[in-house]
Amino acid sequence: MEDKRTTWVNKPKAWSVSRRTLMEQCPRAWALKYGFARRNTRTFNRILTEVSDWSSPWRLMLRALRGVIIERLELASTGKNWSEKDLASRIRFRIIGSLERQRGTTRIIEKRIGVSSRLKMKVGKQEIARLVEIACHRFNAVMACEPISSILEGKITDWFIADRLEKTSLDRYKLHVAPDIAWRKGRRWHLLRLAMQGGKKPGPEKVLESMSMVLWALSNSGMPVLAERYEVSSLTWNRGSWRKWSMTANDEQVKAATELIKLDMKAMCDLHYRLGPSCDLSQMPLATNSRNCTNCGHIDTCPGGEDLHRARLEQAALEMAKATKS
Repeated sequence: MEDKRTTWVNKPKAWSVSRRTLMEQCPRAWALKYGFARRNTRTFNRILTEVSDWSSPWRLMLRALRGVIIERLELASTGKNWSEKDLASRIRFRIIGSLERQRGTTRIIEKRIGVSSRLKMKVGKQEIARLVEIACHRFNAVMACEPISSILEGKITDWFIADRLEKTSLDRYKLHVAPDIAWRKGRRWHLLRLAMQGGKKPGPEKVLESMSMVLWALSNSGMPVLAERYEVSSLTWNRGSWRKWSMTANDEQVKAATELIKLDMKAMCDLHYRLGPSCDLSQMPLATNSRNCTNCGHIDTCPGGEDLHRARLEQAALEMAKATKS
């Protein structure tokens, strides 16, 4: 009875683009990050979250960049002043703070495995300065892009910043599908997400991921109830510049996005039941590509950390032997 209750309590109920991406890249990493959310041991949860959130210095720079962009817009929304001379120090503070927190995580990993972690690295002042310079360049470039430039110049007056952690209900699921920026131009509302790096144009599934923002809008009182009244957009850094992509929403695309989310939730639930109440990680498929392992916080303890190809073959052999016995 207790096993059934634990399985039910831990059953996946949330969807986001990041959860979807991680599940596709590595189901095992997805299970480690999201499959233990409701265990009773808070310390266990905290440590597992910190290990799962481990990021390379480059990714920390991208995270700092996004944080400072949002911070700049928040100040603009409240009419507070922004000091341009503090830009580099704001970014540096975020990067160094993240690196310090990750050093503590690395020490926990090394204490557990008894040897030096492969995640351990020295990030010198010169490298931090390089990352800060890159982030500052991208920040200044995005400030000149639409709609941000028009917002800061006061040309767009009806706008606000949304919280990506805000939840939108869909059946029994909770979706994290809010945009970064929403603004009205005429009768149409525009919903935009920022991507610190990515492809020039989104593929079919990325388009549907963007369409999920309309579900957030439709659930908010005071917003239009027709999908055609929305335009979804992304502003992505790609090969030296920010590139904006936009598409007018329609009922068909929003319905397709809804179906995609439901299929993802079914896949997540299937992985959850495969993991079982004993949390048997050997049942979780490994990463689809070794590049996904490079910046993974679990590389020291994962079977695929040393040789992903060999680990996948061994896992397939064990599954075959199990199927033969049954």
